[in-house]
Amino acid sequence: MQQRINLLKENERKFLLCILSDGNLTDAEIARRIKINKSTCSRIRKKLEEDFISEYIPIIDIEKVGIDIFVVLTFQWKGFNNRELTKKFFSSLENDPHVIFLANGEGSTISTVVFLGFRDINEYHKYFKELRDKHDKFIRNLISLILPSKEVIKNDFTEIIKYVLENKK
Repeated sequence: MQQRINLLKENERKFLLCILSDGNLTDAEIARRIKINKSTCSRIRKKLEEDFISEYIPIIDIEKVGIDIFVVLTFQWKGFNNRELTKKFFSSLENDPHVIFLANGEGSTISTVVFLGFRDINEYHKYFKELRDKHDKFIRNLISLILPSKEVIKNDFTEIIKYVLENKK
């Protein structure tokens, strides 16, 4: 059963806010900050890891590793009636190292949003050409927005999660 964040107890909420502000905090440091004992803090961590925290990952400076271009693609996938093709296509996107975000929705002209990263514009052009060559007859209303990594102003979910935690209903 999926637990809603508004059902969190106050100490669980405080714990999440602590790790959102500094993911490297130990249970002892969190316990000191939110004024609970360490064993309670460890129990809270275990519960939150079961219900909310899917993994701990480092945030890497993308420019320093050479990701210079981001691309937002929106399009309407016209192959939904072919389940095997659709499954294969979206599975390939899901497992593609360039794909950062992938979502399907409903819309009159757009059904899919993909956020991708590339080392440079040439890598993007090659990728885009292969995508079009392979799937062009099933992709309609394709819109591509190219964003240089130096122009990315904000790229995390931390603030929206803090907002939800701090403004419970």
